[in-house]
Amino acid sequence: MRVSSFQLYNNIIRSIQDNMEKLSLEGQRLSSGKKINRPSDDPIGYGKALSYRLDIGDFEQYKKNQQDASSYLEATDTALEGLTNALTRARELSVSAANDTLSADDRLSISKEVEQLRSHILGLANTKYRDRYIFSGLLYNKPAFDSSGNYQGDTNYIEVNVNPDLRVKENITGLEGFAFTLDEHEVVEMADGRYVHYVPAKLIDPSLPETRVYIAIADTDDKAYIESELKNWPVSSAVDDAFYFDNTIEMMDKLKDALTNNNTDRVSALIHTIDYAIDQVSESRAEVGARMNLIEKEQDAVSEQVLSLQKTLSEIEDADITEVVSNMAKYQTALEALRNSGARFMTQSLLDFLR
Repeated sequence: MRVSSFQLYNNIIRSIQDNMEKLSLEGQRLSSGKKINRPSDDPIGYGKALSYRLDIGDFEQYKKNQQDASSYLEATDTALEGLTNALTRARELSVSAANDTLSADDRLSISKEVEQLRSHILGLANTKYRDRYIFSGLLYNKPAFDSSGNYQGDTNYIEVNVNPDLRVKENITGLEGFAFTLDEHEVVEMADGRYVHYVPAKLIDPSLPETRVYIAIADTDDKAYIESELKNWPVSSAVDDAFYFDNTIEMMDKLKDALTNNNTDRVSALIHTIDYAIDQVSESRAEVGARMNLIEKEQDAVSEQVLSLQKTLSEIEDADITEVVSNMAKYQTALEALRNSGARFMTQSLLDFLR
């Protein structure tokens, strides 16, 4: 079959256009470093790359959540460490003030430092991190405790995803850090033969705050009797003294008042509750530390997952620069050959074929 000149022209032009398109595509790959720059380059590969990008985005968010939660917990631990130091100092002062050799003026002087410790503890309770009060639960826009020591937060937790299947609490509530709950009625004998009763509020009235602690000083160690007296608050004269508090801040108020009024019975009784408070803070710090350790492990796991996904994504969409340069040279050579062939063919006329 005879091939016409028109067909030859079309074939040359199509070949030139085809090689120019291929050369342009390789140029785009060279400039972007990607072998897939649009869905049409590789529809299947493009879909896979998109899926991996979404997965990487999710894991990057987990990393951000981990960093935020870790920082939040570090701020919490720092505040609790300060609380432990303040309570330890309060205990030292209480033990000193309970000594019979001190005068009323000595105890009044000690009360001034206790008052400063109380203010410091209130400040720790209202610690902020990134404009959030860290001990207020989900009500983080308001201070955890007011100036009188009343808790204003709630008992909810702020939870974040640190991997696809795990959520971690990044806060503890003010009641967990700055209050404690007695499990049972405890009795301690005093040096003079009387007894100090430490009674959880749940034994008096279940509707009362669970962190409320009643302290009663009496001649008897009869728990049932003291509980019945406390249920009929205020207590009768058969009980030498009785008072209560709901949290560490209020406990410090009671200690300050006892020192100011030279009430050594109350000072001695409060030493035991300061120990309770220190133990509670230790438990809270242990919980915070456990969460921080968990997050640290998850940070390593998520980082490894991100690297794995990025490697797979790179295999799908990243161009082999050596191969791209080789292809460009090949297409440039082909174009040059087509131009030369086209130039020779198109310079021929009808007379060239009539010899």
